Amino acid sequence: MHERTKTLFAIYFAYFFDYFGYAIVFGVFGPLLLSPEFGMFSAETTIRDRNLALAALFAIFPLMQLISAPVFGDIADHFGRKKTFFILNLGATVGYFLSGIAIFMHHFPLLLLSRFLTGIFSNNRTICMASLSDLFPDEQVRSKSYGTIATLGGLSWIVSMLVGGFFFKSLNPAIPFWVTTGFSVINLGIVFSLFYETLPKREVFHFEPLKGLKNIASCFQIKGLGALYFFYLLMMMGWGINLLWLNPYTLSRYPISHQTLFILLASTGVAWSLGSSILNKLLLRRYHSQEIAYIGIVGLLAIFILCTLMETFIPFAICALLASAFGALAWTNALSIISLKAPEDIQGKVMGISQSFGSISLLFAPLIAGTIAGIDITYVYPAAALLILISIGILALATRKSRKSHESKT
Repeated sequence: MHERTKTLFAIYFAYFFDYFGYAIVFGVFGPLLLSPEFGMFSAETTIRDRNLALAALFAIFPLMQLISAPVFGDIADHFGRKKTFFILNLGATVGYFLSGIAIFMHHFPLLLLSRFLTGIFSNNRTICMASLSDLFPDEQVRSKSYGTIATLGGLSWIVSMLVGGFFFKSLNPAIPFWVTTGFSVINLGIVFSLFYETLPKREVFHFEPLKGLKNIASCFQIKGLGALYFFYLLMMMGWGINLLWLNPYTLSRYPISHQTLFILLASTGVAWSLGSSILNKLLLRRYHSQEIAYIGIVGLLAIFILCTLMETFIPFAICALLASAFGALAWTNALSIISLKAPEDIQGKVMGISQSFGSISLLFAPLIAGTIAGIDITYVYPAAALLILISIGILALATRKSRKSHESKT
């Protein structure tokens, strides 16, 4: 039990600080690229070109995760979770440090390169989910552990926004990335000293550079998973547009300061944490993960429609907070549905594929949002709502097939 407690602490610690590094960009990159005062581009650069550059910066990270996440998932299934954690943290540490250097030097190509590198190694969350799957085979316990992970993500988001907001106030946006570098080094020590291997049985590993794309195709061979992954892809695309463009959208539409914006972004982390912890646990007493996922995505659809209609900041901010609570329910229980549908001996692979689909969604989301924002930023939330609506239809079809299959067996 003592080893189990230490391992859980290491998993939750790793997730918290990996998510910190993931989240820090959402508060920093929008003002950094869109506001001329930070000097990343010349003052003559158009808002269209700035939005497209922001889209490229956001897109390169998930592109590399798409390639690397399933590979690291399989590495974790063969060599173990602990060794994989260690490799990932080393690579991510270098990437975060280079990001700080690039921002300090106002060097956009180097910033792109640093995000390329960080995207390859920022897969701690995949290994965290696989490790929790090793420890908790039961549906309710696993869903609760995923809820804890989502809560930590929300808390990490809050801390990252506060750190980003504090250093933006002093006009030094490079420092948050050096702070993240320090956290990554601490993470290395925690994993090394406290994490005990959770995987007793190892799979054979064969390195394949295009394994991510092959794994995406192979997921359709696991009965029932293909439709669920497609639902997850579109849901995360809709959510990703909100996540990535909440900052630029708010700055463009409402006359608020950077500090007010960071307060809003931090508050969305509070709403996410409450949704994934208190609200999710209350709903699990009466509903299954699938039903809670429906509650989350239908709520997102309604809120994204309302976001489009809000002319003033306060009502929009309330909608943004509600979107985070519903998003937490949708994400937590979508992953739980996928995990429970898959065989227990390939949880690392399944979580890796889930990360790949999440990466695809966050690859296309900024490209869609950046293109739309370059035309008219008010169209961003209608696009997000449309993607959520399609995902609801796909989930309905997938679960209807599942119910029919269950009824035929009984």
